[in-house]
Amino acid sequence: MLLCNTYDIFSILHVCTHHMLTYLVWNRPDTSNVFCIAMYCGILSYYAFSCACVAHNNMHCKTFANKNVERVYHHMLTLSLGHPVSTLVPGHNLSHHKHTESARDPMRTSKMQYKWHFLNLVLFQPTVAWDVFRMDMRYLSMQCLMNTSYFRDTRWQWCTLLFSQILLLYTHPWKFFLYVYSPHLFAQWAIVTMNILQHDGCHVIQHVTSDGSRENTHASKYNTARNFTGRVLNFMTFNNGFHTVHHMHPSMHWSKLREQHMLRVKPHIHPALDQSSLCRYVFCTFVFPGKRVDYLGRPVVFTKEQPGIDEDWTMEHAAEGKTLTDYDIKLNICSFINGIVPSCKEK
Repeated sequence: MLLCNTYDIFSILHVCTHHMLTYLVWNRPDTSNVFCIAMYCGILSYYAFSCACVAHNNMHCKTFANKNVERVYHHMLTLSLGHPVSTLVPGHNLSHHKHTESARDPMRTSKMQYKWHFLNLVLFQPTVAWDVFRMDMRYLSMQCLMNTSYFRDTRWQWCTLLFSQILLLYTHPWKFFLYVYSPHLFAQWAIVTMNILQHDGCHVIQHVTSDGSRENTHASKYNTARNFTGRVLNFMTFNNGFHTVHHMHPSMHWSKLREQHMLRVKPHIHPALDQSSLCRYVFCTFVFPGKRVDYLGRPVVFTKEQPGIDEDWTMEHAAEGKTLTDYDIKLNICSFINGIVPSCKEK
């Protein structure tokens, strides 16, 4: 079969709907109706975010059995998200999943320590974005040195994205900012912000304990993530609310997450980490009373060492005999362009 899972027809139709709506809105006659413009932006922002959820699911569990068709689909997802989807592999799969909330997780929630908890929510994505991007580029540089298919695929995704955005910006600047760039910006903010909603105040795994082993307790297995189980939310985000079972089985198809959450997680997880309403949780946690507490109701307290500097994890995936200095790059415009254009010399 072409599809690895028949439920993915819904994901594909959703991505196609996003592209179709963007095309229709772009080609509408210019209007000064503020209500219509706001409505278009809101609809396209939701679709961009939901496509980011689709992209997240795809990076864990591929959609198409055929590699070439899957590559084309990645370009479609890239244009929906506004960012090369393959960069989710280092930015999410290899760092956040493997090193959750540790110094090797560049999007750990301990980086946010504002007294007004609402700022921790709003500024989370802008705070961690550069650190994630820096690790992404370091990993991409390493893959370039190894001349892998991952590097070539990601480079072409960058080219597709930049070419399309430059063309649309040149064609109609204000439509580009309203109907393309703004939804992309919201999608990237929202998908990253889900991290603080799902991990802040949860049990932090001791990845290396005093005896050199990985922590293996009830809390480390079930209480490391917060779940949002509302049916409407999970229908709109392709089950991205079921986060604990996703961490337990990252390659599990999104269509199975609700069933497996009820079977494997709900009987064991602390009730505070099984939230039925995202909106209620956000209001109570970040607005009123807005106190930053953990899942046991205790105030969240950070040590002097937190958040600390990011530790490199890319060496875990480097070729034998390679060191960090062999592929670490200076993040400037020249090195960035040299790393993505098709004519760059492959090592």
